[in-house]
Amino acid sequence: MKYRYLAVSSIHEVLERQRTLRRQWEHMCVTGEIRTFRNEVSSSWSRCLSHKVDPLLKAAPMVLSNLNLQEEKNKHQQWLEIVYPHLDSLFSELENEDILILLSLANGVLIEGRANSTVWKKVEKIHGVPGANYSEGAAGTNAIGTAIAERKPTQILGAEHFCEGWHSWVCSAAPIRDPWTKELIGVLNISGEIDRLQAYGLPLVLQQANRIENELRNMALYYINKYFHDKIDFANNPVVIINKDMCVINMNDVARHTLNLREGLSLNRMLGCSFHNLNDFDCWGQPIEVTCESARQRTCVVTFHPYRMANRLLGGLVVFHPVKASSRSTDLAVASLHMTNIITQNDHMLCLIEKARKAAGSDMNVLLTGETGVGKEVFARFIHEASSRAREPFVAVNCGAIPRDLLASELFGYEPGAFTGAAGKGRPGKFVAADGGTVFLDEIGELPLEAQVYLLRVLEEKAVVPVGGTEPRFVDVRIIAATNRDLEEEVRQGRFRADLFYRLNVLCFRIPPLRDRREDIPLLVRHFLLEFHDSGVPLMIEENSMATLIRYDWPGNIRQLKNVVAQAVFNSEDRCIRIHDLPPELVGPTDKTIGRSSTDKKEHVAWSGYQKRVSRELLEQVLGMTGGNVSQAAKLLGVSRMTVYRKAKQYNLSV
Repeated sequence: MKYRYLAVSSIHEVLERQRTLRRQWEHMCVTGEIRTFRNEVSSSWSRCLSHKVDPLLKAAPMVLSNLNLQEEKNKHQQWLEIVYPHLDSLFSELENEDILILLSLANGVLIEGRANSTVWKKVEKIHGVPGANYSEGAAGTNAIGTAIAERKPTQILGAEHFCEGWHSWVCSAAPIRDPWTKELIGVLNISGEIDRLQAYGLPLVLQQANRIENELRNMALYYINKYFHDKIDFANNPVVIINKDMCVINMNDVARHTLNLREGLSLNRMLGCSFHNLNDFDCWGQPIEVTCESARQRTCVVTFHPYRMANRLLGGLVVFHPVKASSRSTDLAVASLHMTNIITQNDHMLCLIEKARKAAGSDMNVLLTGETGVGKEVFARFIHEASSRAREPFVAVNCGAIPRDLLASELFGYEPGAFTGAAGKGRPGKFVAADGGTVFLDEIGELPLEAQVYLLRVLEEKAVVPVGGTEPRFVDVRIIAATNRDLEEEVRQGRFRADLFYRLNVLCFRIPPLRDRREDIPLLVRHFLLEFHDSGVPLMIEENSMATLIRYDWPGNIRQLKNVVAQAVFNSEDRCIRIHDLPPELVGPTDKTIGRSSTDKKEHVAWSGYQKRVSRELLEQVLGMTGGNVSQAAKLLGVSRMTVYRKAKQYNLSV
């Protein structure tokens, strides 16, 4: 697309063209006949004449009071919060250029602006301020109003403006569209006086509008993922996410296995229905009985649940109740549900996950070892949820947090009146509460020797005797224990019973510390950024900040990393985590890093390892989030643009 006023040889040429345009405008005012250089301007002038706009108008009509303006801002707050930082950034770049930056709603009403005091004094005369109506029907041909009418980027020079009040201005505007519905939601504009022609105006607003739309897309993806996370990842029934056009954009593993679906398929084709889009539904939340072709002609009961953001329908959740499938497919789906909770690309961790999946198929006792904060409970829950006990209780017990004199009663329960202060009806205890499911004994190494005797008896007899009782109660539980201690050394020191150790140590998994799998740090950081940032837009992180996180030794492992990311999110002021947002112990001279002589080398190895491991699936997801913007994808992944291009070529992805 060619824009006539982006390249000019001199300001003299522009002023000469302005004189010609002025004559054409005067001719139009006298005769009603339109003669202009450009078709867009001719069409706009024609519309203005039909709207009976006064060509001698000196200022746009003010249509919103301060109170009403604030109400409009509150109404559109969700996307305006995305745009404001872009206005500030643009203004800081051009602050010395005497320019005016304006943002309008889809109806042409100005909602926000940026300018220095000199420019504000000038534009107040033409009401180039929030609350004014700059639609073509109100203010004639202008960049904002004409961009709305033409639905495309527009630049209006001098006397191309239909109304005389703007003849000394050159304005460039670009529409901002909803990234999902493609509906116009606003217009970004840059204006300046004609003798200070901004050749950069149109490409600059185009660039910023694209960035805003990409960030809006990221925000929508974040909210959709956050809104549906529990429903789609942990549902036992097939669950499918569709967009406004009824296309499948995501699903849980149950749906993937039992319905034989894939992203991009039409839900109409799957259900054999003729709904054109979600607006056709007048039965949201109501069950519909359909025959599902992809489920081998099985009859399914389906419910549809809408998802809206800023009063715009983006898509919906489709739940199938129930879909019968082979038990093998269902088992595979259930076993996959919690895999995403273990975020890793480390080969050893991936091997552990496969072994944990295998362990889920048995009832053997499991011992998880590793430093504090490595994620032992996550592994325990993974094994439980992937097992045949997934629908039964998972009861976690921190053996180190229960007072010694209460351990027996907490674990095994007690009879009424068993001791002073006991509940009148007694209490069943953790093992009875977990009957049929899994008991997770965290910090098992903290268990006193006298309590170890009782636990050993439970393991041997599959029964518990409550404190103050005499009759055993049989329980069916699977035991998963975890410790950060070396239990073999504890046995040698007489602090842990050897027979209990051998009972627990049937299947043993040692979870490595974070410093031994540094390539996982970028993945974990980005996961936590999405989790913690409460304004709905994922934060960015500078590459040197990410390198600092990779370099650090993390004695508290993933738990410490999560806390550091939370602190950095709190400290960040511009949606980008920088070095000064990190805690001082990470970047100061006394930080506990790996050996100084090999720091740079190991950091490079870890970073390079992460870059090599950027998978096709991850790259596709991030490119989708950024609308194909390579620079933003590189920032999100924490790699260079060249790495994104190279990986895209390797995976045959178009960028």
